[in-house]
Amino acid sequence: MDIRKKAQIDNDKCTQCGNCVYACPFGAIVDKSFVLDALRLLKKSEGGKNYRVYAAIAPSIASQFNYARIGQVVSGIKSIGFQDVVEVALGADMVALKEAGELAEKGFLTSSCCPAFVRYLKKNFPALAEKVSSNVSPMVEVARLIKRTDPGARVIFV
Repeated sequence: MDIRKKAQIDNDKCTQCGNCVYACPFGAIVDKSFVLDALRLLKKSEGGKNYRVYAAIAPSIASQFNYARIGQVVSGIKSIGFQDVVEVALGADMVALKEAGELAEKGFLTSSCCPAFVRYLKKNFPALAEKVSSNVSPMVEVARLIKRTDPGARVIFV
């Protein structure tokens, strides 16, 4: 095999958005699964005795389980050992509230909710970098909320 014909990812251009996973016609690029890591964390919690593990779910989870109602999905997640389930949309609401104030102050603002978008913007439109919201993503915001409520908690994004 001629190594020069091997496809390579240009890390100078890559924003880690994950589109290559879906675009590769051979299925040669795959996402890393953290399911085993999550299960190990749950096991080490010993049913919440050592620490409590929370699942933070995206609103899109409802479409991933179209054969079940969201209440059933949440019950299933809790049944495997999670302390509670929190929707990341709550973090999105919290971020939107903070960004409204920042937008009023700056007059023009781009979202910081997607790390891949922020990397794309900084690599391709560096003049706009100062216009990226200083707020964290909804995932980070909801994790911080859980940690404020339960300082010993562990958060897994499902």
